Amino acid sequence: MDDTPVRREPPPRPRLTPSSLASVAVGGLLFGTWFWISLAVLVTGLSALPALGSGLLLLMPWLLVMQLVVRIERRRAVAIHGLLVILPAQRRSRRTGVGGWLQNRWFELGTGAYWRGVLHHHLAILVTGLFFLAFVLLLWGGWTAAEVALAHGAVELGSLDLSRWLLGVTAMVCLLLAAVMLALGALADRGLARGLISGSEEELREQVAELAERRQGAVDAASQERLRIERDLHDGVQPRLVNLAMTLGIARSAIRADPERAERLVGEAHAEAKAVMTDLRQLARGIHPAVLTDRGLDAALSALAARSRIPVELEVDLSTGGGPELDREREAVAYFVVAEALTNVAKHAEATRAQVTVTRSSEELQVLVEDDGRGGAQMRRDGRSTGLAGLTDRVRATGGTLEVGDAPGEGTREGPLEDPGGGRGRGTALRASIPLGGPLAARPAPRGIAPRTAAPGAPTTSGATRSDSPAPRTTTQEVPR
Repeated sequence: MDDTPVRREPPPRPRLTPSSLASVAVGGLLFGTWFWISLAVLVTGLSALPALGSGLLLLMPWLLVMQLVVRIERRRAVAIHGLLVILPAQRRSRRTGVGGWLQNRWFELGTGAYWRGVLHHHLAILVTGLFFLAFVLLLWGGWTAAEVALAHGAVELGSLDLSRWLLGVTAMVCLLLAAVMLALGALADRGLARGLISGSEEELREQVAELAERRQGAVDAASQERLRIERDLHDGVQPRLVNLAMTLGIARSAIRADPERAERLVGEAHAEAKAVMTDLRQLARGIHPAVLTDRGLDAALSALAARSRIPVELEVDLSTGGGPELDREREAVAYFVVAEALTNVAKHAEATRAQVTVTRSSEELQVLVEDDGRGGAQMRRDGRSTGLAGLTDRVRATGGTLEVGDAPGEGTREGPLEDPGGGRGRGTALRASIPLGGPLAARPAPRGIAPRTAAPGAPTTSGATRSDSPAPRTTTQEVPR
């Protein structure tokens, strides 16, 4: 049975209806029977798990029954209370038959909507059951007082003398309170359904906006990468290939007339061909380095540090933190964040050293790149310096954030260094937070980094890790400039 989200909000209806009042009575009946049976099965199954997992014989049927109960509760919320039930898209099995059905049931067990539905079912029975119990007791008390007043008149209860009129007033008050208890039970049932299983249309809009932002980030990153590859091919490899072809053409025409010159030209063409191969290898590494696929993020970052023109202190901690594993997409994003940051440091920062720290928690992958240069780095989309803007798009596509600011300490140079960005020799710190799963959440600014206002269109963004990640280590790559 599939859960079909309600696409159109039901027409508004009164909060108290005969059906909502009747649901309180049904809850009272379930409170005296099914509520205790369900809890007994759950507690017995959990307590029997240490006995070679025998409790699964009780828990598995209970979980399957709860899936059916949750569906019934959702339809009851729509039919009785007129609530809008919004369910997020659920993962579905590609298999068919019994195997596909079992896998779908397993996928449903991992959703928060299912467990909220289970909690709502038991809380609704408990709350409506208590209100219905109070309703029955008050109704019985009012009925008894009315019957005594009509049948016997005044009654002496110990030292109290209850007249017929006092008994009548007591009966009316009890009946009124019984009606109030019934109404409060219906309202409490509606409130629980709205809070636990109804969902919010505003939350759905936020999810759509987040997904649209991630998609735009992926599109922008792909566009920037395509333009970079076109520029590298047009400005670098293509002219050298043209020169290579011209050299070989001249050598071919001079083979018979001037063999020595032809031999020299062939040698030049051979050297040029090897240089072009090196350029193509560098270009392929810029698209996706082979070491990242073969040996993982740690080894790829070590290779980056070794090739850097300035000394780089590298610290990588990818030890498993209980969260999901790193996938290739997030490894690639972290790699290119470090690669672009080190390239900017070498070209523009005039720094003497850099430090790269990559750590992983159960929720996100943190990449921090700091230098002791002049600072003033900014994210621009003016067509001239778009490296950090491209990184922002890459990180945004994963749902993460990229922040650029001044490093915690002062630079090592004497006196301020002027630059177009207004830097004063404070160094730059670039921090990327790449989530390993879950919705995008607001994150505070990194400690010790003063956030800098980015150019318009430079949003914030965040990805996952290998289960065989190495233990934390610190490596200092000393490479002469």
